[in-house]
Amino acid sequence: METLLNTNGITGKQEFVTLQKLVSRIIAGTVPAAVRNKSFMVNDIPAGLKLVGNTDMVAAVLRNLFNTVATHAESSCIRISAKAYSDVILVQLRDRNCVNKFTIAHSLQEAQPIAEKIGGYIGVTSQRKSETTIVFSFPNLPVAA
Repeated sequence: METLLNTNGITGKQEFVTLQKLVSRIIAGTVPAAVRNKSFMVNDIPAGLKLVGNTDMVAAVLRNLFNTVATHAESSCIRISAKAYSDVILVQLRDRNCVNKFTIAHSLQEAQPIAEKIGGYIGVTSQRKSETTIVFSFPNLPVAA
């Protein structure tokens, strides 16, 4: 697994990964499942949103979310967005053609304990007949040494 938080050997400064780049890397791994289900994901996350917390745990949760959605999508455009509210980041996945929200909710139970370890939350809502929104919120605070 690649290191998401590096210390620059020359300056000693920490270099943080942006959420947009992390999401793009994870989405790339879901392409086969999405293509098989005639679906695709769109990364609408702002470029400047930096992660300063436990990026490995955040990546593990996001990987589970994206794989679950890609596996259960059917002819769908899944949009991924995020917004920072003070020290909390809220990531949303919106699938406007969700086939079975109950299967998705059940599949996401595996990621819930990881999210909780970093003080995060995963929620699934169905706003219309076939639209499902998955939210993952987590504190974006530096990890204590």
